[in-house]
Amino acid sequence: MNARRTVAAAAALLLLAGAAFAEGDLGAVRVATNAGSFLKIGVGAKAVGLGEAFTAVADDPTALFWNPAGITNLARREAHVSHTEWIADIGYDYFAYAQPLPYFGGIGAGIHMGTLRTEMMETTEYQPYGTGREFTYSDLFIGIGAARMFTDKLSIGMGLKYVRESYGAAIGGPVVNTWCADFGTFYRLGAREAVFSVALLNFGPNWRPSGTYVEYGGDAYGEERDFESFAAPTSFRAAVSGLLWEGSDLRQIGIIEMSRPPDNTETYKLATEIVYQRTLALRTGYILNADDLNWSGGMGLVLEAGGFTERVDYAFTHSEFLGRVDRISLGLGF
Repeated sequence: MNARRTVAAAAALLLLAGAAFAEGDLGAVRVATNAGSFLKIGVGAKAVGLGEAFTAVADDPTALFWNPAGITNLARREAHVSHTEWIADIGYDYFAYAQPLPYFGGIGAGIHMGTLRTEMMETTEYQPYGTGREFTYSDLFIGIGAARMFTDKLSIGMGLKYVRESYGAAIGGPVVNTWCADFGTFYRLGAREAVFSVALLNFGPNWRPSGTYVEYGGDAYGEERDFESFAAPTSFRAAVSGLLWEGSDLRQIGIIEMSRPPDNTETYKLATEIVYQRTLALRTGYILNADDLNWSGGMGLVLEAGGFTERVDYAFTHSEFLGRVDRISLGLGF
């Protein structure tokens, strides 16, 4: 009974945190007010199969992306690669590597990178259907992260990312070169594997494209101006996870997460994972108040062979208007 009360108390704290940050529908007025939207695309099929409610799980190298404090969950070196078939024929590839550093007192560290690319047709005011030239739109980030166990229950981590966003640089468009930081905590409550986590992601300065442009409208016609700056895609997340039940072959965890995105109102996520003999996993997650891409599902397979741990994960996200989004991930522990 005490274990259940502990998990329930953690869930109540999460709901109170959501209420404390709530501002009604005020967040809706922030739509399209930040840059770096590609950093909001979830990585890793396991995390996405849980509806992106991964802050209080963070047990693979993608913890560098979701909650850097989770790096301390890794017992050995692990590498991870994933591919996302995003909407509108956009491809998003992600790589992460993390490992514990036992000689440095409970510290873990890692490196990760993501790149989004798509081919686009150049258009102009007078040629709205294309000039016949194509160019590559690309986004890139490269980051490092580290975390430390401060007690047997609490770990704290942080990460730093270099980010490059290109707006058609191949045909003379502007480019953004900037940085952002991630912070996370991972607190093990000590009952039923319960965890309470908080993460602040993509915190950094405003993004301003390089170069200038010429104004072709209004009283400033013909003037050369700097591009406007936009806020970084900073988001806040708080989550609780815990073991719901466990049998001889099956075990199930549950997750509740509150996410405060940079350009909309808070969202609440519910997720669960059922694992058979620690080998086959089925996952699903639902975002309660998202406009689209609410429901996700997926599965994972873990194999042990020759001293290596191989992981294969798949996830899909259902969209009513944009089509299904598929992800596949491969992991190797050694």
